[in-house]
Amino acid sequence: MNISLICFTRAGFETMKRINDTLSGASEALTDEVCPEQHDKSAEAEDRPCGGDTLYKSLWIAGRYALQLAAADAGVPYQAVPEGGLSEWTKEAFLRDDALIFVGACGIAVRSIAPYVRDKFQDPAVVCVDEAGQFAIPLLSGHVGGANRLAEMVEKKFAVDVFAKDHGFVITDRKLAKEISADILAGEPVGAFSDFGFSAWKKIPEGLFEDRICKRNLWVTVSGKEKKGIPSDRVLRLIPRCVALGIGCKRGTPVEKIRTAVESAMERNGIDLRSVFAAASIDIKKQEQGLIEFAKELQVPFLTFSSEELNGQPGDFPESEFVRKTTGTGNVCERSAVAACRLGVRASECRILIHKEAKDGVTVAAAYYMIGKSGENADREEKSRG
Repeated sequence: MNISLICFTRAGFETMKRINDTLSGASEALTDEVCPEQHDKSAEAEDRPCGGDTLYKSLWIAGRYALQLAAADAGVPYQAVPEGGLSEWTKEAFLRDDALIFVGACGIAVRSIAPYVRDKFQDPAVVCVDEAGQFAIPLLSGHVGGANRLAEMVEKKFAVDVFAKDHGFVITDRKLAKEISADILAGEPVGAFSDFGFSAWKKIPEGLFEDRICKRNLWVTVSGKEKKGIPSDRVLRLIPRCVALGIGCKRGTPVEKIRTAVESAMERNGIDLRSVFAAASIDIKKQEQGLIEFAKELQVPFLTFSSEELNGQPGDFPESEFVRKTTGTGNVCERSAVAACRLGVRASECRILIHKEAKDGVTVAAAYYMIGKSGENADREEKSRG
């Protein structure tokens, strides 16, 4: 099956990318429902050949600004429509493709296809999607060509990549994410699990089923372990960046020792390192090269706090008199982790995840905050970078 997608603006390019990702992996559903003559052997259906069971997609761009954006996006292969060449492109696409998806103004699509419309048994399916991806309108060959079903499939539904971006989650398996998005398109149920509960979700997205094991599932978690009772190849972990590391060390400790101590503590406690949004310590360590380098490796900010700020953190912390005499606070790592987590959130929303652990002169602790409504996790991470 051949599908061509075309856009005209920067916003349209972003939506076209999302549609392209959503359609990837949905080959069977598309060829079953958008190429009906593969399965409907009536004489009328046989009049219109289909491109076969394999899905081929091509992305086209017509528009100077959209081309500029696409040129900077090395991950998306596309072809340019020459200026003034939209009519000729449409003519060729009508002969070549089983379906066309216009991302942009409906009027552009209608004017482009008008000269080449013949009948519903020969014309490709034509769908127009608005630039925001909210609405999809079947323009041509709705039933026989499958445009109605194609419009339903590409209209903005739950997509893993969009959901993860909106919430600031890390996707652990891109291939599985595409398969889950394809399952949603095909009407297959997808299980949804969250270590943070669902109370903050405005609603469970259509196609996801709370705490129900399905063929494929997603799991919002900071865990680096497999989910009990479900094979790892059937669970996509979505990792919120809601964990702050608190680190203490001797002066001049090399980054290698710090990295080893942190990785050992995270692995021992089953926490995925990708959940970290910041590394923190006391302000007398703000020039500690090993800590600075480690934060750069993680691509997270390195935050420091005064002894007064650390002593003001709520909670019960094991205290070291020696550390207090040296730094002004009896516990650097746990208090630093909590202080970083509390930037912009209530103390009641922060919890110690890993209590103080020591290795080769490095102390490590971790705290996390409870993720909340849509977008809050991403906003929270941005505040820490500020």
